[in-house]
Amino acid sequence: MGIGDRIKQRRIELGMSQQELATAMGYTSKSTINKIELGKNDVSQSKVVKFSKVLNTTPSYLMDWDLDDENNLSLIHIWRCRRIAL
Repeated sequence: MGIGDRIKQRRIELGMSQQELATAMGYTSKSTINKIELGKNDVSQSKVVKFSKVLNTTPSYLMDWDLDDENNLSLIHIWRCRRIAL
């Protein structure tokens, strides 16, 4: 399951349409959300953070990082440090 799949799953759990999510994310049309959910568009680091806020979840969930895996904990630390630097 990729990030697009998890975004779609969470959007559906929240009862949001693609258009509602697009509007909340600042996109002008739902086609961008559709492309992200289909894996055709990449999601930037800053957008992962925004998606997590809009979808009331965490970047870790969207990125499918297993918090029990020591290697992934290191990736999360690096990712957070890069986010702070932005």
